[in-house]
Amino acid sequence: MNLLTVTKWELRGTFRSRKFLFIFIFQILVLSLTIFMFSGFIEMIGEGSTFTPSLRGFAELSVTDPSGIISGQLNPDVLYIHGGAPSRLLVDNFTGIPLNATLYLDYSDPRRTVVRDEVEAAVERASTIITRELIETPTPRPEVREETRGEALPLQLVRRVMVSILLFLPVFLFGNLVVDSIVGEKERKTGEALIAMPIRRSEIIIGKCLSVTATVALQVGVWMILIMAAGFQISNPAGAYLTVVLSSTPIIGLTALISVYAKNYREAGIGITFAYIIAAAYLIVPALAYMAGSSGSLSPMTLTIKLIAGVNLNAADLIPPLFSVIILNILFYGLAVRLFSRDDVVFGPRPGILRLMVRP
Repeated sequence: MNLLTVTKWELRGTFRSRKFLFIFIFQILVLSLTIFMFSGFIEMIGEGSTFTPSLRGFAELSVTDPSGIISGQLNPDVLYIHGGAPSRLLVDNFTGIPLNATLYLDYSDPRRTVVRDEVEAAVERASTIITRELIETPTPRPEVREETRGEALPLQLVRRVMVSILLFLPVFLFGNLVVDSIVGEKERKTGEALIAMPIRRSEIIIGKCLSVTATVALQVGVWMILIMAAGFQISNPAGAYLTVVLSSTPIIGLTALISVYAKNYREAGIGITFAYIIAAAYLIVPALAYMAGSSGSLSPMTLTIKLIAGVNLNAADLIPPLFSVIILNILFYGLAVRLFSRDDVVFGPRPGILRLMVRP
């Protein structure tokens, strides 16, 4: 009961703060602007905007052309022709009109439009040559069939990774609430009165963190509604929402641990900056590895990407991220409660980190 009481106190104080309300509304406006920019980028990619090459061999193409009629017209300043290229051009052996060719485009290659445009230009040039050679016979244009596979890489990044990053942003944006709630008690000299109340110190720490978790959950819910209203598809919104909220708990616990040990806002800010860099790497690096071809779910962000994409999940997808969240929660909250129970840490003189490790 005391735990819920502390949580209610913290939530009431948070939502009565004009500073918090301003930050909350300002973040929503920034998100709306970000979504607008992403939507414009998606439209640009969907229209097939062409990248202008500036270097020799900008794009790559594998060519099989026994007669050399089309391959001889390809511009080497634009295309680097080799057997291992992601896109392929297969030209039938020239035995007469019509001359048929098939272009296999890899849509995960952002340079695909360069390949397509250059092949079409080479076909036009080859058609002119054939027409000149067979001027007395009506000559149909060579036919090029285009077969595509995969989803464009830029669209994958925007629709999956970037949407997932947007959902995780509130987790890092509200760390100041934890710092103000814990370090602020020390700065304002109100921690003594709070500890003197008939409330266990563990309930104080957990209650403060629960209030921040509830605030993050509210912000994530609002952001998810805005993202879906803007046209970004999330196949499993409930699963993605729960994953992001659960993933916020160890980060909030880490922030609480740093805030309990810090003497002032400056120390807490420095510690949280380094901690959040490590936390962001833990979330984003496995997600990028997954986009590069890895199949496992090593971090909650990877699991969120799969939920956004609607991938069928198995135990290998669920167990690693959930297990890491549980272990980190036990570690961070356990240490935070243990430090907060020590008067020398809360009131001083604060022992150094090495002394804490040697004499817990």
